[in-house]
Amino acid sequence: MTSPTSDTPPQPTAADRAAVHLLLLEDNPALARVVATVAQAEGWVVHACVDTAQFVDALESMQPDAVIVDCMLAEGSGLDVLGRLGAAAPDSPVLIMSGYGDTLLRLALQTAERSGLKRVMTQPKPFAAAALRSFLQQASGLPPAS
Repeated sequence: MTSPTSDTPPQPTAADRAAVHLLLLEDNPALARVVATVAQAEGWVVHACVDTAQFVDALESMQPDAVIVDCMLAEGSGLDVLGRLGAAAPDSPVLIMSGYGDTLLRLALQTAERSGLKRVMTQPKPFAAAALRSFLQQASGLPPAS
């Protein structure tokens, strides 16, 4: 996992290029660690960003295989990156998370669809690790674990 406090996205290694890459926008360090731990156990390389500026920088330097975006951030809104994400990676599976209820998640889904994103799911917080694993397995094209 890249450090959520680094200013520049790391350069991928040869092993990273062969792996599946998850771009994560989450400003809660504890939740970012949980997501990273689950994703890494599923074989993903995680690029964690704590704000929209870091996310945009990372998106400009990589093509993510999947993206997880938190709606509400201490510095801005995760919804602000959906337009740029739709332009850069419209086919990437996207999971939008929020602890602020179904109304915000419905708005986020509508915003994502208007932004050209084609594979969007929403997930209320808190959530079980199984829900995250299911999204990651679908995103990687693997069948869900039995």
